[in-house]
Amino acid sequence: MISFNRMNKWTRGFRGRWLTVALLAVVLVVAGVQLANPHSYLSEAVARIGETGNGADASLTHLTSVDQLEANFNRDASHPRLILLLSPT
Repeated sequence: MISFNRMNKWTRGFRGRWLTVALLAVVLVVAGVQLANPHSYLSEAVARIGETGNGADASLTHLTSVDQLEANFNRDASHPRLILLLSPT
């Protein structure tokens, strides 16, 4: 006959595993719904991963004045822009 203590330990471990499996299933269902929706943030991020590149549109420009920065920034008003301020110190 199985003692009550051993049975209690077994059921606690069993519940913990099922809780983990259920939580994983919920996360996968939510991710699937998000990927299926073309207007969700997740599907937009996945779609844009393929658009990134290192071609001519992804160049690094060395600027020597604020006027250069302003001119380049205003010229590309219809495109996303990234400004990196790097310091050697």
